[in-house]
Amino acid sequence: MQSLTRFILGAWLTLSLTTLNIVAAEPPLVGGPVTEDRYQVIGVERDDTLNIRARPDPAAPIVGGIPADGTGIRWLGPAKQHGRSTWREIEYQGLRGWVNTRFLTVARAASADEGGLDADLHCLGTEPFWRISIRGSRMELDQMGDKSQFTAAAPRVSANHTNVWAVTFENPTRGERGTAFLERTGRCSDDMSDHQYQYTFRVMIGDDVVWSGCCDRIP
Repeated sequence: MQSLTRFILGAWLTLSLTTLNIVAAEPPLVGGPVTEDRYQVIGVERDDTLNIRARPDPAAPIVGGIPADGTGIRWLGPAKQHGRSTWREIEYQGLRGWVNTRFLTVARAASADEGGLDADLHCLGTEPFWRISIRGSRMELDQMGDKSQFTAAAPRVSANHTNVWAVTFENPTRGERGTAFLERTGRCSDDMSDHQYQYTFRVMIGDDVVWSGCCDRIP
């Protein structure tokens, strides 16, 4: 009988210690409400990204990244503490993972005029080589020295993605018009360098010319 009692007590103690180890391995919950607010990145260099990690741990595998001007980030649950850092599980453009809340702040509301795209842009593409600059309502297309001026309408943000915009433009004198689509991804490549541009760019001029390229903000 004593042997059976010792066996039961030993098994209970082993199970209790195992449970404690599992709980201790998880970062403690910090709390805080899960809101409908959207968040944006702060404190990240322009040419860098905020890493999304598989767990609330700076050594955890990276599952994605958010550009330095990324916005539309959604919190999914309570915060967790890792050392002195606070982490949140987030969703960004279909990616889910954990980020350090030190680099997040509540996103400001975009005005109807700017549609959330509050910067002048320099865009380019290769083969054929072309460049487009957008400064407010002025847009210039440069095709190997052949320049055209357009009047651009205010950007219109996508109804279901806050990082996608459409911009219409026209040149009444030449009877030309078109539409450009921008998506803020933080990882657009021009296929000629290692630079990662902030925006992908698709533009259709007239009825038969479609180009694709990348854009960055004009300093």
